Order: sequence, then C-alpha cells, then structure tokens
Amino acid sequence: MKKFIITYWLLFPVLLALSLVLYCFAPTLPVAGPIVGWLTDLAAIAIIGSWVILLFNKQWKRFLYSFLLTVTICLALSNRIALAPVPDDFGKKHIIPEGLEYSIPSEEFIVVDSLDKNTYFQIWNAFQGGNYAYDFYYGPLPAGEVFLRCFEATKNIKLSAGGFLLKDRMYESSKVSIDSTSRFSKLVDRQGFTIYEGDWGDYYAARIEVWHKDAQTGQETKLMEKVYRVEGWMR
Repeated sequence: MKKFIITYWLLFPVLLALSLVLYCFAPTLPVAGPIVGWLTDLAAIAIIGSWVILLFNKQWKRFLYSFLLTVTICLALSNRIALAPVPDDFGKKHIIPEGLEYSIPSEEFIVVDSLDKNTYFQIWNAFQGGNYAYDFYYGPLPAGEVFLRCFEATKNIKLSAGGFLLKDRMYESSKVSIDSTSRFSKLVDRQGFTIYEGDWGDYYAARIEVWHKDAQTGQETKLMEKVYRVEGWMR
C-alpha cells in the first residue's frame, strides 16, 4: 500500500477533483445524492492519508505537489460549491398523492390561546423556502433532548440526513435540551431546521416526527408525528 501511494500519489487529488465535480454538477437524487457525498468524504480521507504516508517517507516534493494541486482544485470549485444551487428534482419526483391529508406550515407566528391535539406540534415557515421552525408542547418527560426526524411521506426516504462522515443534519439543527418536566408545557419555542431535498416551489409531503432522548438512559422515544407539505432549500 505504501509503495502504491508513493508511486501513484497523483491519483488521490484526481479522485478528489472528480468527486467534487460530481458533488457540484450532478443532479441530487434520493439515492445518488448521499452516495456522491460519501465518495467525497472517502476521497478527502484518502488524500489526507496519502499526505501522511508521503511525509512519513520523506517524499517532500510529492507531498508539496499533491497539497498544492488539492488546494488549487478546492479553490477552483469553491465558488460553485458554496453559491451555485445544484439542480434538485426531488420534489417533482415525489408528487403528493391525491387524498393524502397534510398540514401547511404557518406563514405568521400566532400565539395559541387554547391548545388542541393539532397544535401540540406546529411548523412555521422561516425566511426562505426549506427553512422552518417548530413549536412543541408535551406532558411530563425526563431531562434530555427533543429533536426531529423527517421522512418523505410516500417512500419513507429520510430527509436532511448526513453523509458518511457528517452528522445527521436534521438532528443537529432541531435538537433542544430540556429539563425534566412534571406537567404539560411548552418544550420547544421556534427552533429552526432545514429540509434540503427539493427546490423552492416543488412541494411534497413529509412525515415529521418528534422524538425524545433520555439524558440518563439514552433511550429514544417517538412522541408525535405529523405530515406537512414542504419544499427544499435551494442551496
């Protein structure tokens, strides 16, 4: 393996470049999107590993060339990665079935004077399509975290999941730490989260679940779920 890396060191920057190009320009599909993300993560790990081998074996020139080439590739594609939206037809491919019952995120923040079962869990539109916030009321719970899991409603595809090395983006953005409660109360107040799949205006149905993770036992329990009409953030 060491001889292979020293001999074919140029292969690793090339693989990273190819994976970044796919990440930037290939359409984001329900299956292909995560796969491309994993390939990019693996390429990044491989090139860092190759640098370690080159440095350990005192291959200074090869390391320098590899490093400079990698930096050049990343700088060349950085504007595309950061700013340009990737075509994403996820919403178009997951049409809301006729007769499916769903709620629509509220446009304005409304103070709820009297709660019923439909308002225990409420989604609000944020500043751009695909960006949302949620409120959540519930009864007695032990200390821990409240967080969301989100799935496309018809095919059960997990939304806003992380890549091979990335943490679950839905969990990271939606989690809220809570103290133990002994009565029905408001646990979450306008906590933001983002749905990445799809583009603005391409609406589809998402099952959004509210979960609780016990701080002591780590046990996760689903508390509630609700189907909403959502759109993706044009990243």
